[in-house]
Amino acid sequence: MKIFYYMPYHKSLGADYWIYEGWKYAFIDLGHEFIEINNFSRDIKEYTKFGFPEILFIPNIGDVMINECDTLEWVRKNGTVVFMVVHWPMKEQEIKSIRSRDIADVYFSEREPESMGEFYNITGKKYFNIPQAANKNWHFPVESAKDYEYDILYLGARLPKKEAMFKSVLLPLKKKYKVGIFGPYWNNEDNFLRLVQKIFRKIKYEKWANKINEIRFKKYIFPKEIQNMLYSSSKICLNFHEREKDGSQPHLILTQRTFVIPACGGFEICDYVPPLRKYFSEEEMVMATMDKEDWFKKIEYYMNNEKERNTIRQKGTKRALSDHTYHNRVKTVIDIYTEVRNKMSEY
Repeated sequence: MKIFYYMPYHKSLGADYWIYEGWKYAFIDLGHEFIEINNFSRDIKEYTKFGFPEILFIPNIGDVMINECDTLEWVRKNGTVVFMVVHWPMKEQEIKSIRSRDIADVYFSEREPESMGEFYNITGKKYFNIPQAANKNWHFPVESAKDYEYDILYLGARLPKKEAMFKSVLLPLKKKYKVGIFGPYWNNEDNFLRLVQKIFRKIKYEKWANKINEIRFKKYIFPKEIQNMLYSSSKICLNFHEREKDGSQPHLILTQRTFVIPACGGFEICDYVPPLRKYFSEEEMVMATMDKEDWFKKIEYYMNNEKERNTIRQKGTKRALSDHTYHNRVKTVIDIYTEVRNKMSEY
């Protein structure tokens, strides 16, 4: 099967790059042809000279839903099944495109279905939940390495909607434990480079924007091998999700990190996201409430109970690698594709 995958910016510092690599490896490893699309209309017109893909996979909306409707309709008329990522709320123009142009066959995202009810109510389109996952090629347990051993590890960007948890939970832990914090936006230099990069993108200086992105990627994103060692070597790995100021999570998702930490052999304490229990049981992953004292109690308990910590870690790793890799998600995509094609054949 031939897959076109839309990736406007390669090697971004956000989750897009890691998600892309997960899908790419899984599709190819399962025997499919995988073609990356950067410039939407231009690349699609070029690559379709050699045949249309069975699937056009669009996990990054950008301005595609508004400005590329003609191209989307064209590939669909030629037999391609279009998978289009969606969120909620959406722009009025995006909703109009969905309702009036019927630009995709499958509307999906990692957001849990209970947070996407309005999407169906407003557009009338069925929504498919395809959660994030771990990359079997990158995420797996390795031997513990002394240079990467931390009591507490947080590997991720300093995002504004996580700042409350950083200030109330993560940063205070440095007073008591050996804490490792790594990722973008944690220092002034990276924030300055990010600002300059945004300016270059805004004025269409893509060459310089990409150059700065490369510098930031090399400086602030650890190679996958080091990430594995950090997760495998640290005692407790923390995971926080973006939230509004009142603590709510209207964009109800589980981050890729949720699956990556246990896949790499890490012991994870995750913040309170109820759908987590659909993927990991209490025996496979620990979940803490939004009360900082609950975090401190759980952290202290598992720091002092290595045997129980390792039992949970091992069960979590087994679950992640068996049920929550991009290989599993590709099988879901193929099942959805088959369902769509079967319905088409009925007409």
